[in-house]
Amino acid sequence: MVKKVLYLPIRITAILAGFVFLMNIPIFLHFNAKEKRIDLDISLYWEYSKSNLSWFLHIKDEVPFIFEYLNASTIDKYLYTMSILLLALLFVIIVGLVVSTTIMMLPTSARKRLTGFIDFTTSAPELLIIFLLQYLVIYLYKTYDIKLFQLYGGMSTQPYFLPAFVSSFLPALFLIQFLLKEFLNEELKDYVIFARAKGLSRMTIYLKHIIRNIIPLLLIHLKVIIWYILTNIIVVEYLFNIDGYIGIVKSFFAKRIVPYVISLLLFAVPVILSNLLSWIVTIRMNRKERNSI
Repeated sequence: MVKKVLYLPIRITAILAGFVFLMNIPIFLHFNAKEKRIDLDISLYWEYSKSNLSWFLHIKDEVPFIFEYLNASTIDKYLYTMSILLLALLFVIIVGLVVSTTIMMLPTSARKRLTGFIDFTTSAPELLIIFLLQYLVIYLYKTYDIKLFQLYGGMSTQPYFLPAFVSSFLPALFLIQFLLKEFLNEELKDYVIFARAKGLSRMTIYLKHIIRNIIPLLLIHLKVIIWYILTNIIVVEYLFNIDGYIGIVKSFFAKRIVPYVISLLLFAVPVILSNLLSWIVTIRMNRKERNSI
């Protein structure tokens, strides 16, 4: 009982302390320009960390900065970044299911070649993909006067398609890899063998049985996919000069600790929701498994 009561306060304290210690790492690693080396300034790091931690003890003084942070502009930028996340997530799920199912319909030799190509492509850095897409759009526009989509963010307009596509490219390949492995495992199960014995086609078995059984596992792995997309969005907003939520988070870095923590918590809302969904699905799967025994 005591462990359950103390667990949440201790965990929240550890999370907040972790935020403080991480955000002050640039102070700890001080660059010495004269001698061109990195010095470790432990005393200054500790002073900044203690000062930041003390802000939580005087939370009332931080309230004006919290309301200043949660203004209309911040909310609009947050919704814009979350809309990119939602578009990217939809793209990942749709492409992952369609491509992986299509690959499983192909002959074994073609399936192996495509699987090997996907395994190789997933090792490509995200920055390389971004630069290649930038080059392709600029080349088509200069050579053929074809503007596929808006490439960079401006004062009044913000791109949607390209940031969502770039942020979802590697996560989609990751999902395809995962689904291909799960499809192979499902094909060995009794219900698939029984369906084949009844004369059902491969496409019918996948559309009516295998994909339906894979959906719970897909929902459980959504948290990994969302984390993957969010990390890509951080890079994409910076490289495409997008005035999104990441800039708001950076503006509070090493300045006001409480608004900075709030900004990070808001950024983590999709991950928290996906963890909750994963927890619910896992409980239902375990309950279903116990009832079937």
